Amino acid sequence: MKWYYVVFLIFFIVLSCITIYNAVMPQNYNGNGISFDYPGTWIKLNQNQLNNTNESMQSDLVAVGDPNNVHNANIIVIVQKTEKIGTLDEIVTASKDELAKDWGAVMHSDNIIKVDGRDAHDIIYTTDSRSNKKERMVIFDKNNMVYCIIMGGSISAFDDQKDNFDLIVNSFKVTE
Repeated sequence: MKWYYVVFLIFFIVLSCITIYNAVMPQNYNGNGISFDYPGTWIKLNQNQLNNTNESMQSDLVAVGDPNNVHNANIIVIVQKTEKIGTLDEIVTASKDELAKDWGAVMHSDNIIKVDGRDAHDIIYTTDSRSNKKERMVIFDKNNMVYCIIMGGSISAFDDQKDNFDLIVNSFKVTE
């Protein structure tokens, strides 16, 4: 066997291992007072990639998503932080009312889970037929701030992302 075949074979094996490692091992976001893991094949999104997916950027800390589906906001996760005004239940009720009014959202579930040791509302809803989205919104408060993790995409892609969304929620920590 010629030496360049061996070099090519070694290069191919190393490149394959790196690709598999990146696909399997999660990345970690740590900034803006929060930390969480997200899938290794996803990317941190910039403002240009979010222009058509979120109208209110003031409270956004970070957004991550599947780079193959960002162009149509098919799989995207946005983390928001706002100052706590009122009780958590009042904030959740107001959020649901706003979603129903502005997006025609239909609520499917609202369960209590733990995020970073705090009770959090885990809400799943679909939006009207124009946007045809299914989303999971996890809301909790800590240190007099409200954190909202919005995970969603097209109805057809949403259910396949359960493990990825759970990775984000289960690893989420407030660091400040």
